[in-house]
Amino acid sequence: MAIRDVAVSAVVAAVVAAGTTFALHRTVLQKDVMEVPSVLGLPTQSARALIESRGLMFVVGEERDDLRAPAGNVVAQRPLEGSRIDRGQAVEVVVAKSPAPIKAPALVGMPLNDAKARLEAAKLLVGKISEDTSADVKDGSVISQSVAVGGEIRPGTAVDLVVSKGPVMLPVPGVVGRSLAKAKEALLKAAFTVGNVKSREDEDHGDGVILEQTPAANQPAAKGSAVDLVVNRT
Repeated sequence: MAIRDVAVSAVVAAVVAAGTTFALHRTVLQKDVMEVPSVLGLPTQSARALIESRGLMFVVGEERDDLRAPAGNVVAQRPLEGSRIDRGQAVEVVVAKSPAPIKAPALVGMPLNDAKARLEAAKLLVGKISEDTSADVKDGSVISQSVAVGGEIRPGTAVDLVVSKGPVMLPVPGVVGRSLAKAKEALLKAAFTVGNVKSREDEDHGDGVILEQTPAANQPAAKGSAVDLVVNRT
């Protein structure tokens, strides 16, 4: 073979080799690169459909308790939205699951601040707080709660509370100088009861007349409370 033919053959081989290398390099450069969409907040099935529609693989890496998200919704993903990865690579997500239910604590009779602390310790929220009068529960303490004691509820549930502002206060009617029967009638009519009845001799007043009352006339007292009387016995 002539030297010229050998040279031509070498050039052709080099050109072919270079073309092959370029073609391979171009194939690598043209490999599909996909942009990762956001699936945060989506139900698992919707998130899977969206990821797979982009030619990517959907992987649930973890399930964890999450009080803010509905069970089955995506709460985290990796890679993040906007990342660029090769077609077929995985997008791993974290899915919310329902936390175990807890039992509502007993709050009735507790001071409001203590009730709030008890709810927080139980991973519950303080809901609406309203006030009402109560003759049995002291001012500032819980009268009732919206979830029955021992009722199973989801962590993060708000529990409404009704707080006592004390009993209804009314002015005590004046019954000094009346007969015991008339005094009892007046007290009952004003929503009070008759308490201890004692006697004392006082020659300046008629027999059976009320000499003293406790609380005194026009003093505020709890509705339904007792008024003690001292009756003249001559």
